[in-house]
Order: sequence, then structure tokens, then C-alpha cells
Amino acid sequence: MRISELGRRSGLPVATIKFYLREGLLPPGTRTARNQAEYDQSHLARLRLIQTLTGIGRFSLASVREVLDAVDDRGMSVDGVCSVIIRALLPAAHLGGSGQMESGAARAQVDQFIEALGWRIPPDATARAAMARVLAVLRQLDSGFTMEFFAPYADAADRLSAHDLDALPVTGSPERVALEWTARVVLFEAGLVAMRALAHEHQIALRADEVSHGGGQ
Repeated sequence: MRISELGRRSGLPVATIKFYLREGLLPPGTRTARNQAEYDQSHLARLRLIQTLTGIGRFSLASVREVLDAVDDRGMSVDGVCSVIIRALLPAAHLGGSGQMESGAARAQVDQFIEALGWRIPPDATARAAMARVLAVLRQLDSGFTMEFFAPYADAADRLSAHDLDALPVTGSPERVALEWTARVVLFEAGLVAMRALAHEHQIALRADEVSHGGGQ
């Protein structure tokens, strides 16, 4: 297909596709003339992945490049690609507002919490730093706040993670599997955030009903 058709089928302006080509985020098409090239389904799948990362995933272009580099790395396992995606999904690791001592104390609590769970997490995992930052900021709001609050989160997250991984594809070409994993991990994360927001709306409505009924008695 020509670039105009690629734009029509992806829903992206041709100028945006050309930008991705210049930036190396989208592989070049097969040259058919001096100023013309043909593109195929792999280009369309790549564009849809980029749309997922920048749209629903809200990844920066730098993070998109990091993820796509991992997808393109033939020597990286699908699990490795998944780890790159998870790092990109953790902006909390860069939260400011907590002092070095507070962050250190929070990190110790997080490490103890993970150890008590028996989870196999590398010491340098980005998620450890992200959780420590979150805890440090929460402790600024409430000095008595501890990781025990997150015990139900850990239980739910463990079961949800197993559920997610069971739904990920394991057959097909390595490139296709990597693309599928990348898109689904990002979409599952966005789905979890949306579902939690829906649950909050539901719980707020239930509590409003309880207050209303209690006030009428």
C-alpha cells in the first residue's frame, strides 16, 4: 500500500507517518521509485502499536523509542520486552517531594514488605523505587502510614498479574508476539486504571445511598 493508504487505514495524517519514518520509529517501506515506497501489514501493526503507546499509554516519544528498540531486539526475550514496558509505565519512580532520608526509610519498608510476600523481585527493579517514592510522599501526608495499607493491593495485583499473563499470546513469530505483548500490557494497565475508577464511582454512590437512608430514619 502507498503511504496515503497507510494513513487512511491507520487514521494518522501522512505528515505524522513521515515523522515516525524520519525518527526511525517506523521502518522504511520498500522503495518503488525515487519518491515512492510500498508499505505492508507490518507497518500498519507498528503504527497501531505506536498509537497505543502514545495515546492510551501516554508514553513520551523517548519511552516509545525504548519500547520499540526492545521489540526490535531479536536477542531480547518477550519477558525482557515486558520488563521494558513495565519500566516505561512507572512515572511514579520520578516523583519528587520526598527527602533522601524519607525515601531511604520508605525503600526499606518496601523491601521488607516484598520479602514478607516471598515475591521474586530483582533488587534494582524500577517498581521498588516507584513504590518507595509513593510511600514516602504518603508518609509526608500521614506520618503513621505504612506499607500494610497495600496488603490488599498486593493480593489483588498478584492475581491480576497471573490473569494478564495467561491472556498473552505465546505462539507466532517472535516479532508478532512481541508486538502483541506490548500492546496488551499497555492496554491491560489502562483497563485496570479505568476499572478502578469505575469501582470508586460505584462505592461513592453506595456510600451516598447509605448516608441518605440513614438520614431519613
